[in-house]
Amino acid sequence: MSQRKLLYIEDDADSREMIADVLHLHGFKFLGASRGLEGIRIATQELPDLILLDINLPEMDGYEVTTLLKSVKSLENTPIIAISVETDEGSRERILTAGCQGFISKPINIPEFLDRIDEYLSGRTESVTPEVEKKFLTEYNLRLGEKLQNKIEELEKVNLSLISMNEELNISQSQLTDYNNRLLAMNNIANSLRLQNSPAEVLQVLPQKLTEGFNVDRCLIFEYHEDNGKLDLLHAAGTAESNIKKIKFKLNPVFYQKLKDDLKILWIQDKKEIPDEKLYKIAQSLNSTSFIIGSLSGFSSRRDATSILKSIASYSDRDNDESITIEKPRKYIIFIDRGKTQRHFESYEVRVLKAFLQTTSIIYENMLLYHKMMKLYKIKEQEAITDALTNVFNYRFFQSQIEREIVRSDRHSKHFSIAMIDIDNFKQYNDSQGHLNGDEALKLIAKTIIQNIRKSDTLARYGGDEFVMILPELDKHQSKSLAEKLCMVIGKTKVPRKKSTPKVNLTVSLGISTFPDDGRSEDDLLKKADEALYQAKDLGRNAVCISA
Repeated sequence: MSQRKLLYIEDDADSREMIADVLHLHGFKFLGASRGLEGIRIATQELPDLILLDINLPEMDGYEVTTLLKSVKSLENTPIIAISVETDEGSRERILTAGCQGFISKPINIPEFLDRIDEYLSGRTESVTPEVEKKFLTEYNLRLGEKLQNKIEELEKVNLSLISMNEELNISQSQLTDYNNRLLAMNNIANSLRLQNSPAEVLQVLPQKLTEGFNVDRCLIFEYHEDNGKLDLLHAAGTAESNIKKIKFKLNPVFYQKLKDDLKILWIQDKKEIPDEKLYKIAQSLNSTSFIIGSLSGFSSRRDATSILKSIASYSDRDNDESITIEKPRKYIIFIDRGKTQRHFESYEVRVLKAFLQTTSIIYENMLLYHKMMKLYKIKEQEAITDALTNVFNYRFFQSQIEREIVRSDRHSKHFSIAMIDIDNFKQYNDSQGHLNGDEALKLIAKTIIQNIRKSDTLARYGGDEFVMILPELDKHQSKSLAEKLCMVIGKTKVPRKKSTPKVNLTVSLGISTFPDDGRSEDDLLKKADEALYQAKDLGRNAVCISA
C-alpha cells in the first residue's frame, strides 16, 4: 500500500517541525505549508489523504481556506481536520460548518493525536445540525463581507500611491498639469467603477468613463475567445457601435499570450510598428494609425487572487431553475485610440493609462471574486441537501420531503407513491470494472432516472447503489408504469467498462408502496417498498413489484 500523505497548514514553524517528526516516525509522508494560499496550491498538486489546518492563520484564516479547499473538485472528499487553541463557545460548530470533518485541540497529546488521525483516515466525520449550520454560515458570510471590504480599502490606499509617479516625470509644466489632471480623472473614474453593482457593469461603463476622463476619441472592449482567437465587441464609446459590430475581428493566440504576460499594454504610434498581422487588420478595419491595446486580465499583479478564481471549480447542480454555475474567468481586450483627431498619445498619457488599467483590472477582479464567493456560499447551502457523488438529493432531504408529502396528501386526500431502486449486480460490476467506473455508472444511472421522471418527482440516494423516489399523486398502477419505463431505459444505458473485459449492462429492480394504502408514515412506506424490492429481486432482477 502506498504511503499516506498528510498536509499540515500552520504558520508556526516549530509546530510544523514537531508534527512532521511525529508523522514521519509513524510512516506518513508529511507536507507542510505556512500560509493558506500555499496550502491550497500544495493540496491541489499533491492530493493528500488528509489535511490538518490551523484555524488562526495570517492573511486568510482557516475558515476561508477550508471553504476554498472544498471548492476544488479533486479535494471535495479529502478530510480536513482543524487544529486550534480556540475554546470559546461555538468554535467547534464554526469549524464543522466551514467544511472540516473534525477538530483537534491544542496543546496536542501525541498518542491521542495519532489515534484521531487514524480515525479520520478511516472515515470518521463529525457534523452539526442543519439549524446550527445555517446559523454559523450566516455569521461566516458577514465576516467574509467585512474582510472583503477591508481588502477593497487597502486597494484604495494603493491608488493614492500612484501620485508618486509625479516625481519620475521630467516634463514641462504644461505636461505636468495635464498629467495631474489625468491622475485626478483616473481616481474619479476608479471610484465610480467601485460603485457599480456587478463586474459586468464595470465593463459596461468603462468605455464612456474613459473617453470622457482621458480625452480619447474611442474606447472598445472585446471579449477574447481563446479557442479560435475571435474578438466579440461587448461595449464601445466614441464611435458608431452598430457599424463596428458588422466587422469580424480575430487576434493571434500567440500575440494575445505575449500581450497578456509580457507587454501588458502595447502602444502603437504608427501602423509600421504593428508586430502582428491580425492586429494590423484590426487597425485597418478601425481606420486607426495610433492606438493603445491591452489585455485587462493581464494587468493585475494579484496572482494569488487569480489562482483562487481558477481553483473554484464549476458547479453544476440539478437541471432545474435553482441550478447555480460558477463560470471560468473571461478574457477581455481593450482598444483605445484618437480616431478622429489622429493626435498621438504622449508617453506620460500612456503611463497614466497603464496605471489606470491596472487599477481597473484589480477592481474588476476583486468584484468578480466577491460575486463568485457569494455564489459559492449559495452552492454550499445546496450541498447540504445534495449527494456529493451523484448530484441528486441526499437521504436527509428525502426524509424532510416525504414528511411534507404525507401531510399534503393527507390534507387533500391524494395518493402518492415511493419507489425503492436497487442496481442489479452492482457489486460484481464494481469489483470487475473498478471503483472509478463504478462511480461513473452510479452518476450515469442517476442522471438517466432524472431525465425520465417528472420535475415534481424527488430522487434521492438512499445509500450505496440504492436510490429512493417520491412520486406525488401517483397510485400503484401509475407508479408501476413509470418504474417499468425506468427499467427499460436503464437496461439500454451503456455503462463504462475496461478494455478487454466483457460488455456489461446494468439493470435496476424497483419496489413500490403507496400512501395511504400501504402505510401512513415514512417507516411503514419504506418497509413496504423494501419488501416489494426484494420480491422484484427474487423474480430475477430487472423487474418491478408493488406492495401487496
